[in-house]
Amino acid sequence: MSARILALETSTLSCSVALFDGDACVHSEQRCEEQHVHASKLLPMIDAALKAAGWQVSDLASVAVCAGPGSYTGLRIGTSTAKGICHAQGIPLIAINSLKIQAYRAVANSSLEAGATVIAVMDARRDEVYTQTFRWSGDRFDALDETRALVIEPQTGVDVLFPSATDDAIVVGDAADKTERLLAETGIKWQFTSAHPTAECARIPALDAWANQRFEDIAYFTPAYLKDFQAGQPKDPLGLRKSAPA
Repeated sequence: MSARILALETSTLSCSVALFDGDACVHSEQRCEEQHVHASKLLPMIDAALKAAGWQVSDLASVAVCAGPGSYTGLRIGTSTAKGICHAQGIPLIAINSLKIQAYRAVANSSLEAGATVIAVMDARRDEVYTQTFRWSGDRFDALDETRALVIEPQTGVDVLFPSATDDAIVVGDAADKTERLLAETGIKWQFTSAHPTAECARIPALDAWANQRFEDIAYFTPAYLKDFQAGQPKDPLGLRKSAPA
């Protein structure tokens, strides 16, 4: 019997789930709104996916979750949900680099030639992105550099900002439009595709991790946020905080 894996992708505003039965994706769903919907939508989406496939949660062999970088809120909710299922069912946890999942969007609806370079970019606010560069081998992506938070300053030079990129690189991610805008005056001829990562795109790395028994410690695993969580200023539309006595 092939392994049945539940995949969760929550590293951006997109919230998505997918079910893999061996090499086949038997169900996938994505929700993306202007604000995070993960807290209210993720569990119902998992329940709906299992029902659509005719599975019970006890049928799962593993849960694969995005490992970061990405949104603190999204990663926290995805990780805690995955851990809860794994702990309750006594099954292993798989964690996959969120940028690697993002890179697989480049082959989701089209084919790539072996050797193609894909730059995954994820929004990190202002002029900053989370990024990593990959090379397509024909059946999988191999990382060419490390995951990093990068402030895009065109005057620095593209060769310095993206040293592993080729002249015909493909840039994919929810920060693709921002990256194209910031690099507009450099004269690069890259292909830019704006897209959120999806759980369905975790299929190849999830199956590879399963086959090679690369599992995480459920108790101690934490996603790689890359940046510390920054809470916004508390809202006080009536000015009550300012007028409160010391």
